[in-house]
Amino acid sequence: MRISIRSSKGGVGKSTIAISLAKALAMKGYDVLLMDRDVVGYASYLAGIQA
Repeated sequence: MRISIRSSKGGVGKSTIAISLAKALAMKGYDVLLMDRDVVGYASYLAGIQA
């Protein structure tokens, strides 16, 4: 299954929704790969990934 969360507007909560969904699916036992394609990398920051 692939889920893409996209919007052309910034600041609408895409990263927050993506990481929350990834966490919920992982907690249910699914294998999850979260790809953060944002230049700022906010979803990576929320996940605790630095640099």
